[in-house]
Amino acid sequence: MNELNKFLFIIIVLFIYSFFIEPSRLVVKTQDIYLPNIDKRLDGIKIGVMSDMHIGTTFVNYKKAEKVISKMNSKNPDLVFLLGDLDAKSISNNYSNKEITALLNKLNAKYGVYSVLGNHDYAPVNIVRNILNGSDVTLLENESKYIEINGAKLRITGFKDLWHSYINPDEILGYDDDVTTFVLAHNPDSFPYMPRFVSLTLSGHTHGGEVYFPLIGSFTVPSEFGDRYRKGHIVERGKHLFVSGGVATLSHLRFCNPPEIIILTIHPETEKTKTKGISKHTRKNYIEPIHKVMVFIKSKM
Repeated sequence: MNELNKFLFIIIVLFIYSFFIEPSRLVVKTQDIYLPNIDKRLDGIKIGVMSDMHIGTTFVNYKKAEKVISKMNSKNPDLVFLLGDLDAKSISNNYSNKEITALLNKLNAKYGVYSVLGNHDYAPVNIVRNILNGSDVTLLENESKYIEINGAKLRITGFKDLWHSYINPDEILGYDDDVTTFVLAHNPDSFPYMPRFVSLTLSGHTHGGEVYFPLIGSFTVPSEFGDRYRKGHIVERGKHLFVSGGVATLSHLRFCNPPEIIILTIHPETEKTKTKGISKHTRKNYIEPIHKVMVFIKSKM
C-alpha cells in the first residue's frame, strides 16, 4: 500500500468512525467541582446535567433517549438539570407530546428536575413548553426557584434562550442575597455578563463543536466567542461555567467529542482548591455570523 492509499484508508476509517460509531456512543462524565459562594451544607451534592438531546433526530430515537435517562437515574443525582434543545420540530415530526412527557417523567432526582428552553425548543410554538409544563419537570424562564437541601437554601435560576430573548442577568437575578445560586442558561454566551455572586452557570448549546481536532480545536462552535466556551469547566475572573457537550449531533458527525451526560459533585471552594482562570485558545466562529444574517433576512421579510 503506497502512501496515498494509506492516507485515503485513514480518512475513510475516520469518516466511518465519526459518522457511524462515535455519534451512537454515550459516556457518563463525572467530575468534582469546587465553587465559590457555596453554603458548606451543600458539600457533596450531585448534579446531573443533560443537554441537547434533540429527540427524534438521527442518533437519538426514543430508545436512545430512554437509555440516556436510565444512565442518569443510575447515578442517583440529587438534582437534574435539562439545559435545553429537546427539539420541538423533531419531536412534533416523530412523537406525541404524551410520549415525551412520559419519557421525561422517568427522570429521578431527590430534589427535582429543572429545565430551560433551548433555541430549538421555540418552533413549532409551545410544543416543548407544553411537554415540560405537563410533566414533573420544573421549567424556568427568566425566573428562580428556591429549594432547601440539608438545611441550606439553593436558588436555581433559568434563563430564556439568548437567541430568542434579550437577557439581562442583573435584572433577572437581582442582588446577592447570600443564597447559593446556580444559573441554567442554554447558551453560554451570557456567561461574561453573569454577576460574580453566581456560584455556577450551566450551559449546553455548543455540542462541544461536534467535531474536535486535538491541539487545533473545533471550527463550528455556535458562539460569538468561538471555542472559548466550547465544552467543560471554564473559570474566568473567579466565575465558574460548565458547558455540556450534549447528547445529539446535527451534523451527523462527532469526533473526539462523544455524546455525554454529566455528573458534577459540588464542593465549596477553599484556598487550596481554588481554580485559577483557565486560559483557552479562542478560534474564530463560523456559525454565529450565519445565524445573525438569517435572523436579519427573516426580520425584513
